[in-house]
Amino acid sequence: MYSPEVADRTMFLCLPVRLSVFVSAIVVTLTSILYIVDNSLFNSLFRNCVGGFGVGGRISTVLGEYTGFFFGVLGTMGCWYGRRDWVKSYNTWLWFRLLCYAGMYSFDLPLIFHCEDFVNSLAPTTEKFGYNPLMYNIAMNSKCSSTRTNFLVLSVLMLFLILYLIWGTTDYIEFTGRLPKHLLRMPKDLTSGAFYSHSLGERSVLNGMWGKYDHHRVSEHPVSMDPSEV
Repeated sequence: MYSPEVADRTMFLCLPVRLSVFVSAIVVTLTSILYIVDNSLFNSLFRNCVGGFGVGGRISTVLGEYTGFFFGVLGTMGCWYGRRDWVKSYNTWLWFRLLCYAGMYSFDLPLIFHCEDFVNSLAPTTEKFGYNPLMYNIAMNSKCSSTRTNFLVLSVLMLFLILYLIWGTTDYIEFTGRLPKHLLRMPKDLTSGAFYSHSLGERSVLNGMWGKYDHHRVSEHPVSMDPSEV
């Protein structure tokens, strides 16, 4: 059951947090479908955002996008049906996507910063990084500077966007796990069971017998034995 406080939480200044997580999961699913169906179109649109200039960067992107299809659907359905565990799985994938970015940067940043070397000193650069026709074409068309700037700006923005989505999704998960205030059961401040009280209107009090009943039966005679004092 959702806490009413969830409706007060927003992302992107005005969107409710649940709607923001729902839309982000849909976008993740759609971009993963585009990557699977038309890889060349995806690269032309999003390469500067997600990387993939080298073999290592492409492997990181493949891992992120192929798994993104499953977890994007899971996050979408989790928001739609209010399944907190599914949304938590989607949030875990967002952390995994950060790891994919770290792997991508470790492979693509050296290529981007040595882009001009694919023309100026092709043989040693190819020996160091391997044959890379994509970087060679970028260098031949004198697009190293613009490609480097676009990649650094857009990929860092995507990185911060993922971090922001992680924060928003975590916030949403926390609030969906709360019990609404009107259902909270506060603990009762009960006294110890060692103490008890009697009403003055009880029969034993009115008859003058209160406190005279032998609860422990210590004055009774033992069974089949002679009376003895206790």
